[in-house]
Amino acid sequence: MSIPRSATTWVPSWAMTGRTVLRTAVLGGALAAARWARRDVRAWRALGPGGLPPTWWGWLRMSALRVLATLPAPTAGTAAADDPTPTVEALPGRATPRPRVAPYPVPHRVLDQRAPAALVAALERELEDLAGRHGLQMATSRWERHHVALWSDTDDEIAHVHPVDGSCHVVLAPADHAVVLARGWGVVHPLAGRGGLPRTYTLLFPPRDPTEAENVVAVLRAAAVEPGG
Repeated sequence: MSIPRSATTWVPSWAMTGRTVLRTAVLGGALAAARWARRDVRAWRALGPGGLPPTWWGWLRMSALRVLATLPAPTAGTAAADDPTPTVEALPGRATPRPRVAPYPVPHRVLDQRAPAALVAALERELEDLAGRHGLQMATSRWERHHVALWSDTDDEIAHVHPVDGSCHVVLAPADHAVVLARGWGVVHPLAGRGGLPRTYTLLFPPRDPTEAENVVAVLRAAAVEPGG
């Protein structure tokens, strides 16, 4: 006696309902993830040019770096064995509030408190003046790749200004690094100490007024004459 085909393919109604719910959940999750990714890509691109191309491939590479940045940061080699540069040690505390820093390691930028254009230009001129006074050079940034940076005579990048917001990246001597962080003038890069980035690779917050610009300049000048770490 043969068994009807319909009997061999019968599926309980509860199983069919479960599969429908699962397919709906997977589809809904995929759509939500796609919407989040589109919003995140737009926010990331809005920060301006950085070290990665502003493409989906660049965003995926940045996302991998963002995961890396969540891992415990290396600490060896950052101890402040020497005294801070006197001008850095004399820095006052930066007035609150601090700017909000974007949640992306590349490009590493602030979301508010952007510097006025005149102060951004003044910081750029300061780096050029430092190159002339100390026998250093200006060349395309190794890390940013879209604008110039101050380089040492040993082929190490010292500092650069981000034209889009007036923040700066700078490599500081460990003792100066500790003071800058403690006084609220910047934050360490989330990838510092990884992938060739120096352990004291620091984001200096944009100056909001000429007085703050003078303090940022004091840090840049110290970096030009003291070895970074």
